[in-house]
Amino acid sequence: MEELEAVRLVDLLDLDQEEAAFYMGISRKAFWNDLMNARRKIAAALVYGMGLRIEGGSFALRGEEASTIAEPREHQKEMALMEREIALLQSRLEHLSSRVATLKEEEMNDCRTSNTMANLRSVSKEADQLDI
Repeated sequence: MEELEAVRLVDLLDLDQEEAAFYMGISRKAFWNDLMNARRKIAAALVYGMGLRIEGGSFALRGEEASTIAEPREHQKEMALMEREIALLQSRLEHLSSRVATLKEEEMNDCRTSNTMANLRSVSKEADQLDI
């Protein structure tokens, strides 16, 4: 399951490996190993027409209740992980919002530059016509 989560975070949600490792609560090296193992298995399945089996681990899907009642310590760990996930998502949202604002600013500057160049060409044509 760790390998699947690694692929989901990096290849589907477009997190960088450091963010994804933090999200999973593991080192970057452990995350990288999981990601490379998963990608190798996916590539082999695609190239050789093999199947993929997803199994293992104790987990609960989001929006579903866990099959067993978690101990208080597990509950605290789950809450801490969710709080880290919220912080990570907020950080990612701030980063993306900043990037969108930068791109909009660049687009507006490009439009201004294009309009200025068009005006200069128009003035130049008018000046050439007056000289004739």
